Amino acid sequence: KTQGCSTVVRSYPKDIASSNGLYIPAVLALPRGKCTVRAQSTSTWCFIEPVEIVNSMVTSQESVERKLRSSLSGIQKVPKVLALASLCVVVLCLDSLLQELGAVGKGSQIRYFVAEILAVSACMIVPAVILHMRGSARARNRKMTVPARMDMNREVASPDGSMSEGEDSPPRRNLQKRSHLDAAKSEKAASLTRWNQAINNAAKANDQERAEKLMLEVERLGLQPDTISYNSVIHACAKLGDIPRAEQWLDRMRRSNVEPNTISYNIIMDACVKADDAEAAESWLARMLEDNVQANEVSYATVIHARAKRGDTALAEAWLEKMINAGVAPNIVSYNSLIYACGRRGDAQGAERWVMEVEARGLTARVTTYTAVVDACAKCGDVARAERWIEKMFASDIEPNVVSYSAMIDACAKAGNPARAEHWHRVMREKGVQPNAHSFSAVINACAKAGDVPAACHHLQQMEEAGVPLDVVVYSGVLDACAKVGDAERATQVFQKMQEHGIQPNVVSYASLARPFAHRGNWRQVEMLADQMKAQGLALNEYFLYTLLLAYAGARPRQGDRAEAAFREARLLGVEMNKHVQSALSRAVGRTRCQQLMQELGCAEEVPGAARAHRPAKFNKEGSGSVGN
Repeated sequence: KTQGCSTVVRSYPKDIASSNGLYIPAVLALPRGKCTVRAQSTSTWCFIEPVEIVNSMVTSQESVERKLRSSLSGIQKVPKVLALASLCVVVLCLDSLLQELGAVGKGSQIRYFVAEILAVSACMIVPAVILHMRGSARARNRKMTVPARMDMNREVASPDGSMSEGEDSPPRRNLQKRSHLDAAKSEKAASLTRWNQAINNAAKANDQERAEKLMLEVERLGLQPDTISYNSVIHACAKLGDIPRAEQWLDRMRRSNVEPNTISYNIIMDACVKADDAEAAESWLARMLEDNVQANEVSYATVIHARAKRGDTALAEAWLEKMINAGVAPNIVSYNSLIYACGRRGDAQGAERWVMEVEARGLTARVTTYTAVVDACAKCGDVARAERWIEKMFASDIEPNVVSYSAMIDACAKAGNPARAEHWHRVMREKGVQPNAHSFSAVINACAKAGDVPAACHHLQQMEEAGVPLDVVVYSGVLDACAKVGDAERATQVFQKMQEHGIQPNVVSYASLARPFAHRGNWRQVEMLADQMKAQGLALNEYFLYTLLLAYAGARPRQGDRAEAAFREARLLGVEMNKHVQSALSRAVGRTRCQQLMQELGCAEEVPGAARAHRPAKFNKEGSGSVGN
């Protein structure tokens, strides 16, 4: 390849047809004017007039070489054919002669066989020796005819034919110097590109240590790392959550006179958001703007998402306004974050308002956009509103995914409408959307809230038949359905089935299993479950403590001493004594003794009244609860 040269000379050796192999011509870049160069296949000098190369010369080179190769191949085949023909004639003559000798008499048969063996051997050995000698000669000939790389700096002669090695003119020396510098720069750039690729591969493989070692090796070799080099190693640190180390590389980048770009700051901001440090992400965006680095839509979308994750819609909206004022057009990701923030707060109206703005700006809403609105409706239990947005997705030719349907089923579950939950679960399967563990858990939860144990068990069986992996959350939902109707026998069967599938129960599972026995006052069974739970290394929480105290309170006779001992032990373990636990304790030991224990152990002074003591607590799967039926 030649760059910056307008004249190219092609030099062909004179004896190309006589060589055994085809010589590929060299391409020489020469300055304009007449030059004298040495022909590469001879030791003489020839005067060549440089001409402007045309595309036809380049395109026709391959066809010329193919013709030469074909001609040489045909010429080389002729001697081989003649040699074989001659050999056949010689063998024929020898065979005829040997037959005449063999016919003289029986005494000469021995000499006949010896002569025949020697003749056959000669016909085999002689051609092999000849081919070997020709192959060796051909190899030596090829070795001699392969041209070495021409050193243009040494083998340039003056127009009068005298060689001027080491005596270049000043313009010629400047040209050579520039050529060497350009070649060195090109080689360094290619080398740095390879190092950057290696650092990037280490970052993708989450190998921070290797990425940093490669970066240090680049500096040791005297190569100047560029923006890509530093961004790759910063990314390697940020992916593993090592934000301090990523910040150190950014500072080192500045000290090396390599200006950070937008990507440099976005990488660190994204790492801060993943660490749930919205303040740090905002600080880096402010620093980015102070350094006169242009923030893009990704920069602003990152801090908007940081605030949206916390449900802080006010600050998220403030950053969106700053984004617009800075002349950066918001993208759909920014609006999705705001809709998500509204969904976390159950603000369906706010989520709908942002969708309207998305449409007003001409942005294309995604399936995640509508799903966030459906989730906002689900949080407030507005089934009709959620269904309107699902229907709008159908009208917009946007197919809901499994997350969309799960949110819709959640809305039905919160509203206590298992029929609609099962309807949307059926629609999801009819649309060809494969249910997952979350969607099955949502419909089972809807059945559990309604106390429909057969329906909950039916969906559990469907989940198993569909090959969806079962987990402890799904089984806990079925156990909760059994607990609501006091079906201890069915709950025991479901619990055993969960263990048979190798699923480890959690404290919520044990508490749900114990509740039917607790309502019957079967404190011995509840204590046995508590011992099993302790043997499996599960710590007692307020959820199970409430169930245990409820069993003592419902026993006949009432087990006040056991309830007091269990309460003291739980207090030592640091279990939270919420109002539900206090209510169950009051039922087990009486209001007066409960108040004494609260004061003695430093718990809340207020003891629930007798009017509230009989109301059982309603807990979610995480163990927190509220008073319910």
